[in-house]
Amino acid sequence: MKLKLGKPDVIVDPLEDFISALVAAGASESTIRLYKTAIKNFLDFVKKDPRQVTSTDINRWITDIMQRETRAKIIDEYEIKRAKAVTADIYIRAVGKFLKWLGINVDLTVPKTKKAEIRALTEEDIKKIKQTLKREKDKLLFQLLLDTGLRAKELLSIKKSDINLDKRYIVVRNTKNGKERIVFFTEETKKLLEKYLKNLSDNDKLFNITYNALYRKLKRLGKKLGIDLRPHILRHTFATQAIRKGMPLPAVQKILGHEDIKTTQVYINLVTKDLKEIYDKTFS
Repeated sequence: MKLKLGKPDVIVDPLEDFISALVAAGASESTIRLYKTAIKNFLDFVKKDPRQVTSTDINRWITDIMQRETRAKIIDEYEIKRAKAVTADIYIRAVGKFLKWLGINVDLTVPKTKKAEIRALTEEDIKKIKQTLKREKDKLLFQLLLDTGLRAKELLSIKKSDINLDKRYIVVRNTKNGKERIVFFTEETKKLLEKYLKNLSDNDKLFNITYNALYRKLKRLGKKLGIDLRPHILRHTFATQAIRKGMPLPAVQKILGHEDIKTTQVYINLVTKDLKEIYDKTFS
């Protein structure tokens, strides 16, 4: 969503006034949090009125962001580098919007972000993982990510009351863009849920674990099986399987919660690559 913030008449507190403008423009809570964090980080670094900053101030701040140690110790070196670039990119764009709103014209150097390689599990990978999982909770966790294409943080926010067993759907309330959506699950997952939900009250979270714990759990399992396994890979797997099986792209977009269909279209490239490999094997 493009936010139309307008121009301020009088500025008393630059940060708070800008946040008020975001609220008035209808920005989501997550967007407001992001802007507030990025701008506060910038102001703490430059230690001056934002109306007096220069391009040098901004470039020093950008360098500082890129050099900081990442807190996400659980991710590999490639992801650490990318996480820094992504954080810098998001922060710089947020600060840039803030400065533009203030009427400050400065050049922002946005570091190049290496695009994450989209990987999906093969049918053989899925079979190996399912055969390895023993605990009902782990089976359900894996199956739900595979069935729904949910982001890990969305899955971890789900409560028992969000699940409709009879119609096999889940209402996802805590989403990235702040908009509720519905995702669906298979009969196989329904059977796992029927057993698992008996021990939960309506307001209980389905999985009472942190994102880091979930990430480590999947990463350890993948390492044991020689498979690159992370929460987002299961989201990629859902998307590619859905497209391979003929689900229309707009339907995949809605289930994944993408605001722009161009984001969903990246999965077509994976499917096309598969078709090319099949073609080459057939006619080699």
